[in-house]
Amino acid sequence: MIVSSLAFIAFCISTFYALQGLWLIFPFAGLAVSFLFICLYLRLRANFKIEVITFDETTVTVERGHQHAEQSWEFHRMWAKIFIRKPVTRGRQKQVFIRSHGKELELGSFLNKQDKDILIKDLKTLVYAQ
Repeated sequence: MIVSSLAFIAFCISTFYALQGLWLIFPFAGLAVSFLFICLYLRLRANFKIEVITFDETTVTVERGHQHAEQSWEFHRMWAKIFIRKPVTRGRQKQVFIRSHGKELELGSFLNKQDKDILIKDLKTLVYAQ
């Protein structure tokens, strides 16, 4: 709705100037609306990140993507260690990592503070319940 309303306004203004003889405004108005659409699309796509952590008997699988698993990592459950790194500077968030055999991966890097605290609580429940 935002892009279509701005496109309508840009088209009206471009039409006015085109009738005045400045027809070259049309391509630039189209480029501006296209640029706005691409920026909004990329920002909205980044907001829909999904991360699924699966604990099996022998493996811990982490899958990331937007609508389906685009990346996947497997860690051997016996050797995998989940740890929390406290922030070095004030105002930053805690970081949750899983590490095994020299590989390290941050979990929930896109989460806000409240969601990250829920993740930490759930991971502690899963790990210590076994």
